[in-house]
Amino acid sequence: MLTATGLTLADLEALPADGRRHELIGGAIVMTPAPELAHQRASRRLQRSLEDALPGMEVWDAPVDLDLPDGQRAQPDLVVVERGRSGARLTLPVALVVEIVSPGSTTHDRVTKRATYAAAGIAWYWIVDLPRLVITCLVLREGAYELLAEAPVLRTEGPATIEIDVAALIEP
Repeated sequence: MLTATGLTLADLEALPADGRRHELIGGAIVMTPAPELAHQRASRRLQRSLEDALPGMEVWDAPVDLDLPDGQRAQPDLVVVERGRSGARLTLPVALVVEIVSPGSTTHDRVTKRATYAAAGIAWYWIVDLPRLVITCLVLREGAYELLAEAPVLRTEGPATIEIDVAALIEP
Protein backbone atom coordinates (compact mmCIF):
# COMPACT_ATOMS: atom_id res chain seq x y z
CA MET A 1 0.00 0.00 0.00
CA LEU A 2 1.35 3.41 -1.02
CA THR A 3 0.12 6.78 0.26
CA ALA A 4 0.66 10.46 -0.50
CA THR A 5 -0.75 13.23 1.74
CA GLY A 6 -2.25 16.74 1.48
CA LEU A 7 -4.30 15.89 -1.60
CA THR A 8 -7.84 16.58 -2.83
CA LEU A 9 -10.53 14.88 -4.91
CA ALA A 10 -9.16 16.75 -7.95
CA ASP A 11 -5.78 15.08 -7.37
CA LEU A 12 -7.47 11.71 -7.01
CA GLU A 13 -9.49 12.15 -10.20
CA ALA A 14 -6.36 13.17 -12.13
CA LEU A 15 -4.68 9.80 -11.49
CA PRO A 16 -4.45 7.46 -14.50
CA ALA A 17 -6.49 4.27 -14.60
CA ASP A 18 -3.84 1.74 -13.60
CA GLY A 19 -5.87 -1.22 -12.28
CA ARG A 20 -5.28 -0.28 -8.66
CA ARG A 21 -7.76 0.86 -6.06
CA HIS A 22 -7.39 4.59 -5.33
CA GLU A 23 -9.00 6.14 -2.26
CA LEU A 24 -8.74 9.57 -0.64
CA ILE A 25 -8.95 9.43 3.15
CA GLY A 26 -7.78 12.20 5.42
CA GLY A 27 -5.97 14.02 2.61
CA ALA A 28 -4.01 10.90 1.67
CA ILE A 29 -4.32 8.97 -1.56
CA VAL A 30 -4.11 5.29 -0.76
CA MET A 31 -3.33 2.90 -3.61
CA THR A 32 -3.62 -0.85 -3.29
CA PRO A 33 -3.07 -3.58 -5.89
CA ALA A 34 -5.85 -5.78 -7.20
CA PRO A 35 -6.92 -8.32 -4.58
CA GLU A 36 -6.09 -12.02 -4.62
CA LEU A 37 -8.51 -14.69 -5.85
CA ALA A 38 -9.64 -15.77 -2.36
CA HIS A 39 -10.56 -12.15 -1.64
CA GLN A 40 -12.57 -11.89 -4.85
CA ARG A 41 -14.29 -15.22 -4.24
CA ALA A 42 -15.28 -14.16 -0.72
CA SER A 43 -16.51 -10.79 -1.97
CA ARG A 44 -18.66 -12.32 -4.69
CA ARG A 45 -20.21 -14.90 -2.38
CA LEU A 46 -20.87 -12.41 0.39
CA GLN A 47 -22.43 -10.01 -2.11
CA ARG A 48 -24.87 -12.70 -3.25
CA SER A 49 -25.77 -13.59 0.35
CA LEU A 50 -26.40 -9.95 1.24
CA GLU A 51 -28.50 -9.38 -1.88
CA ASP A 52 -30.67 -12.38 -0.95
CA ALA A 53 -31.01 -11.20 2.67
CA LEU A 54 -31.73 -7.52 1.89
CA PRO A 55 -34.58 -7.13 -0.58
CA GLY A 56 -35.01 -3.50 -1.58
CA MET A 57 -31.29 -2.84 -1.20
CA GLU A 58 -28.43 -2.94 -3.67
CA VAL A 59 -25.02 -4.38 -2.86
CA TRP A 60 -22.21 -2.76 -4.82
CA ASP A 61 -18.76 -4.31 -5.10
CA ALA A 62 -15.37 -2.70 -5.62
CA PRO A 63 -14.34 -0.82 -7.49
CA VAL A 64 -17.16 1.57 -6.61
CA ASP A 65 -16.57 5.08 -5.30
CA LEU A 66 -18.26 6.15 -2.09
CA ASP A 67 -18.06 9.88 -1.47
CA LEU A 68 -17.81 10.73 2.23
CA PRO A 69 -17.83 14.02 4.18
CA ASP A 70 -14.80 16.33 4.17
CA GLY A 71 -13.87 15.55 0.56
CA GLN A 72 -13.03 11.91 1.20
CA ARG A 73 -13.66 9.03 -1.19
CA ALA A 74 -13.44 5.36 -0.31
CA GLN A 75 -13.81 2.17 -2.30
CA PRO A 76 -15.27 -0.40 0.10
CA ASP A 77 -15.18 -4.02 -0.95
CA LEU A 78 -18.97 -4.08 -0.56
CA VAL A 79 -21.41 -1.27 0.17
CA VAL A 80 -25.15 -1.64 0.77
CA VAL A 81 -27.53 1.19 -0.16
CA GLU A 82 -31.22 1.52 -0.90
CA ARG A 83 -32.16 0.36 -4.39
CA GLY A 84 -32.37 2.87 -7.22
CA ARG A 85 -29.33 5.07 -6.70
CA SER A 86 -28.02 6.84 -9.77
CA GLY A 87 -25.07 9.04 -10.62
CA ALA A 88 -21.35 8.55 -11.03
CA ARG A 89 -20.69 7.61 -7.39
CA LEU A 90 -22.38 6.46 -4.23
CA THR A 91 -23.05 8.92 -1.43
CA LEU A 92 -24.47 8.69 2.06
CA PRO A 93 -26.66 7.28 3.50
CA VAL A 94 -25.18 3.79 3.49
CA ALA A 95 -26.65 0.83 5.38
CA LEU A 96 -23.52 -1.36 5.56
CA VAL A 97 -19.90 -1.26 4.46
CA VAL A 98 -17.79 -4.43 4.25
CA GLU A 99 -14.01 -4.55 3.96
CA ILE A 100 -12.19 -7.80 3.25
CA VAL A 101 -8.72 -7.78 4.76
CA SER A 102 -5.91 -8.39 2.29
CA PRO A 103 -2.21 -8.74 3.03
CA GLY A 104 -1.05 -5.26 3.90
CA SER A 105 -4.53 -3.76 4.48
CA THR A 106 -5.11 -4.81 8.10
CA THR A 107 -4.31 -1.46 9.70
CA HIS A 108 -6.04 0.47 6.95
CA ASP A 109 -9.25 -1.59 7.34
CA ARG A 110 -9.24 -1.97 11.12
CA VAL A 111 -8.09 1.53 12.11
CA THR A 112 -8.20 4.13 9.34
CA LYS A 113 -11.36 3.06 7.56
CA ARG A 114 -13.08 2.18 10.82
CA ALA A 115 -12.60 5.76 12.05
CA THR A 116 -13.54 7.23 8.66
CA TYR A 117 -16.76 5.22 8.33
CA ALA A 118 -17.75 5.98 11.95
CA ALA A 119 -17.20 9.71 11.38
CA ALA A 120 -19.38 9.45 8.26
CA GLY A 121 -22.20 7.92 10.33
CA ILE A 122 -22.31 4.53 8.59
CA ALA A 123 -24.37 2.36 10.94
CA TRP A 124 -22.86 -1.05 10.20
CA TYR A 125 -19.27 -2.00 9.39
CA TRP A 126 -18.11 -5.58 8.82
CA ILE A 127 -14.48 -6.61 8.50
CA VAL A 128 -13.85 -10.01 6.93
CA ASP A 129 -10.38 -11.21 7.92
CA LEU A 130 -9.54 -14.07 5.56
CA PRO A 131 -6.12 -14.94 7.05
CA ARG A 132 -7.74 -15.35 10.49
CA LEU A 133 -11.03 -16.76 9.09
CA VAL A 134 -13.02 -14.31 11.24
CA ILE A 135 -15.70 -11.74 10.55
CA THR A 136 -16.04 -8.69 12.80
CA CYS A 137 -19.45 -7.07 13.03
CA LEU A 138 -19.44 -3.46 14.28
CA VAL A 139 -22.45 -1.23 14.94
CA LEU A 140 -22.32 2.55 15.32
CA ARG A 141 -23.43 3.78 18.73
CA GLU A 142 -22.97 7.37 19.88
CA GLY A 143 -20.47 8.13 17.11
CA ALA A 144 -18.18 5.13 17.64
CA TYR A 145 -18.22 1.52 16.52
CA GLU A 146 -19.08 -1.06 19.13
CA LEU A 147 -18.16 -4.71 18.66
CA LEU A 148 -21.33 -6.72 18.21
CA ALA A 149 -19.70 -10.01 17.24
CA GLU A 150 -16.41 -11.47 16.07
CA ALA A 151 -16.37 -15.11 15.03
CA PRO A 152 -15.67 -17.56 12.20
CA VAL A 153 -19.44 -17.75 11.66
CA LEU A 154 -21.49 -14.57 12.01
CA ARG A 155 -25.17 -14.77 12.86
CA THR A 156 -26.81 -11.37 12.97
CA GLU A 157 -30.17 -9.68 12.76
CA GLY A 158 -28.78 -6.35 11.63
CA PRO A 159 -28.72 -4.92 9.11
CA ALA A 160 -29.96 -8.25 7.73
CA THR A 161 -30.94 -11.58 9.19
CA ILE A 162 -28.03 -13.60 7.89
CA GLU A 163 -25.42 -16.23 8.72
CA ILE A 164 -21.96 -15.88 7.19
CA ASP A 165 -19.34 -18.65 7.43
CA VAL A 166 -15.97 -17.13 6.52
CA ALA A 167 -14.34 -20.48 5.62
CA ALA A 168 -17.22 -21.24 3.22
CA LEU A 169 -16.72 -17.86 1.53
CA ILE A 170 -13.28 -18.88 0.28
CA GLU A 171 -13.82 -22.58 -0.46
CA PRO A 172 -12.87 -23.36 -4.07
